[in-house]
Amino acid sequence: MKQTILLALCCLCGMAAQAQKYVGGDISMLKKFVDEGAVYKDKDGNNVEPLTFFKQQGWNAMRVRLFVDPSNATADEKKQGAIQDLEYVKALGKSIKDAGFSLMLDFHYSDTWTHPGQHGTPAAWKNLTADQMASKVYDYTKNCLQQMVSAGAAPDFIQVGNEITDGMLFPTGQISNGNASWSNLINFIKKGIAACNEVCPQARTVLHTELHNYEMVKTFYTQMAAAGVQYDIIGLSYYPDFHDSITKFNNLLTQLETTYTGQQIMIVETGYGYEYQLAGANFNFTSTYPLSDAGQLKFTKALIETLNAHERVTGLFWWYPEYNLNGIINKTGTEDWSKDFTSGYWNGALFWPRSGYPLSSIAELKTFLNNTAGITSVRKNNAQDNTWYTLDGRQLSAKPHTRGFYINSGKKYLVR
Repeated sequence: MKQTILLALCCLCGMAAQAQKYVGGDISMLKKFVDEGAVYKDKDGNNVEPLTFFKQQGWNAMRVRLFVDPSNATADEKKQGAIQDLEYVKALGKSIKDAGFSLMLDFHYSDTWTHPGQHGTPAAWKNLTADQMASKVYDYTKNCLQQMVSAGAAPDFIQVGNEITDGMLFPTGQISNGNASWSNLINFIKKGIAACNEVCPQARTVLHTELHNYEMVKTFYTQMAAAGVQYDIIGLSYYPDFHDSITKFNNLLTQLETTYTGQQIMIVETGYGYEYQLAGANFNFTSTYPLSDAGQLKFTKALIETLNAHERVTGLFWWYPEYNLNGIINKTGTEDWSKDFTSGYWNGALFWPRSGYPLSSIAELKTFLNNTAGITSVRKNNAQDNTWYTLDGRQLSAKPHTRGFYINSGKKYLVR
């Protein structure tokens, strides 16, 4: 009896101690879209102020990127959204904080886009030695954060680099394509974290990787642990069109959660199409998640269900939800590229771009915050009917012991 009571108390304590969770989007282009006249609507067709609307959908956090000097980006890169200099980010960041959201600041440490294949060194830093570059990372990070704090836009989470799976500040800090500059990369990261801790000691630091190479992701965090890098959150980009199935992603989450017990995990970028596949897609899941509002919603539900099976996954950010050309379309009904501020067509947004109406996933994302809503957590000695099913309807031969969600007696259970 005492053992049963103790187990119950431990379970209650564990539930009470669950970390706060955050859901929102990377809305780095919102200020530009609003400035250009984009009109956002609710599902009833009423005009809405975007940040207020996001708040009404249950979102509680936003992410914004920062470039060193995006005036050096190419014309195409600027039209793709590489425009966020410090003044822009201070203004948008203050709006986000004033609206009551937590703020994640994403340092790119480049004048333009960074991702595993591209981490250009800022033009003003190109002639620096590795040691000088590390000092510059510290000085630049410190200065930006001081200005953010003074502007009323102090970040709550800080990414020290964006999608740095292969390194940053190429070629000096590159760790792929025959380069092995782990020492340089680690020094850059440590200097950036030191500045974060000095100026914003309450903020949590994020190391962000992308899943083009799952083994490299594991190698990356192994190297960080071996070097004693002190950070708080593993940040991941996950798009099924580029990174394969939710099942494969779930397996990685389990490995990271098991191996790196000192860090939380956040999905700092995700998205799925509603009309077309994302450009450059490597995988096709349209038979499972059709290219429609309903298909995008189905993906969102499946992703959240997977994430909520992992206690230490505490953040989910949708990429570029604010893309919306309503109000920026000329009288013939075609996109008005004379504005010269955006190009292409982002199909992973959460608004219909020509009408400004929200897609269904925008309201679904808040369910990520409801980790235990409608779910019963079971242990191996609980007595239930012996017929168990997976969420996709497959009957199991016995009661499951593997962590995840299952159906038993018409109810959903989370096996821990």
